[in-house]
Amino acid sequence: MSEAEVAAKSGAGTLYGLLSMRMVRLFVLLRKGGILAQRRQFGLSETEWRIMTQLGEAAPLSLNGLADAMLQDRGQLSRAVKAMVERGVLTRERKPGGPEIEIDLSDEGRAIYGSMVEWVHLRDRVLTAGIPAEDVTQVWRVLGEMMNRAQEMLDEEQRLGG
Repeated sequence: MSEAEVAAKSGAGTLYGLLSMRMVRLFVLLRKGGILAQRRQFGLSETEWRIMTQLGEAAPLSLNGLADAMLQDRGQLSRAVKAMVERGVLTRERKPGGPEIEIDLSDEGRAIYGSMVEWVHLRDRVLTAGIPAEDVTQVWRVLGEMMNRAQEMLDEEQRLGG
């Protein structure tokens, strides 16, 4: 297919013709399906899922550290963490020598997190099934470049006070 045909087919000249908008659409589809599956398979809300993934990768964290990592309101997270502690998937313990509370996965939370990781890997394999490995490698490279540029754009906006 020629470049002109690709542009015409993709809606060139409209917002939907932009690669970034297609990426947003992909994200929305993955997020909606993921939220439904997360609740059905793991009994987790979207916020709870994100808490589990943050702690699975970087535990223990303080509530402030968790809020910073998730870019979310501390109050909302506090309520979610409290409910998850009550359900037995998280622990809260005072940090030795200080007033700060550390949040971590409980043994049950670690088991759930392990299942979550397996599920995410399976979902990724299903999403990329039938796509040649060299195309997947190319997507990784292009996304890496785009993410670097997006970070530069964010840094510039923050510098400008936007």
